[in-house]
Amino acid sequence: MDDPLLNPLGEVLERVDARLLSPEEDARIWPTGFPLLDDALGGGLRAGGLNLLAGAQGEGKTTFALQIARGVARVGRPVLFFSFELEAEVLLQKVISAEAADLGFEDGVTVYQVRAAFEGTDDTDGGLPERLRRYTGGLDALEKVASYAQKMLIHRSTTTQTNLGVIATAVKDVITEFGEPPLIVIDYLQKVRPLEAMNEEESVTAVTEGLKDIAIEYECPVLALSASDRAGLEPGQRMRARNMKGSTALAYEADVVIVLANKADIVARHHLMYAGDNGEHFRNYSVMTLEKNRSGRAGAELEFRKDFGRGRFEPDGAVVSEKLVDERVFTE
Repeated sequence: MDDPLLNPLGEVLERVDARLLSPEEDARIWPTGFPLLDDALGGGLRAGGLNLLAGAQGEGKTTFALQIARGVARVGRPVLFFSFELEAEVLLQKVISAEAADLGFEDGVTVYQVRAAFEGTDDTDGGLPERLRRYTGGLDALEKVASYAQKMLIHRSTTTQTNLGVIATAVKDVITEFGEPPLIVIDYLQKVRPLEAMNEEESVTAVTEGLKDIAIEYECPVLALSASDRAGLEPGQRMRARNMKGSTALAYEADVVIVLANKADIVARHHLMYAGDNGEHFRNYSVMTLEKNRSGRAGAELEFRKDFGRGRFEPDGAVVSEKLVDERVFTE
């Protein structure tokens, strides 16, 4: 048949069988690098899937997405990261520090120290290798990052220029360069410019549908960060998928919806009352709630310890054992 949009099931069966018999049988799955999350997702992010990550500002959405991107590039697969808020150098600083931590250096170089080296404010002479050598794990991390840096592409995106057409063109360029589709990260969805003038709800709907189309057309996963609406940020309110800013199309079109929250904000009150430190240690953890999952089980509530000083979450998390609540009533 000449129509590329028609897929006879016989050809689909042959294609799947050929893929399973090839060395690249996992080519349609991108592991996240968080074993518990991968298990809940059925292996990781899937080709053709739109994955949304929502949460309050400062909760680590960019750090989480960057950690997934780093893991994908580290195993030799391309990543296309559309960054509307942070420069490539800032993201790279986080990557280097996180890599030192992953290499096992417990007192490894921090994001602050890497930033000082980048800006030349560390009272050291020389280039980046000479400056990072003075910090524990700095040079090792730099060498590790250099081994996959060409596969990790940062697109400096702007709300005035970066639209779905720009995103699609960049994806095609990456496929041409590397011969395979990339993991696409959008940081974040509400800042993608619509192709024509429209109100916020129409814009978010169009962008969401467009990103889904891109994921399907180029057979790659899209991981898009989403802002919260005002209701999701109210004190005592636990953010849910319905609180993603802009449109009901977000939750409807997405294949996976993950909501990130500070554990101290959503754990049941009695856990706070009886904790030895009044529950302060809960603030060191983020809870990832898998609110929607078309390829596995939904409802999983996983916790991961924050290590933001080194630009990452600790990847070996745990299933939340405490009772969580939808809303907490605050009294004077």
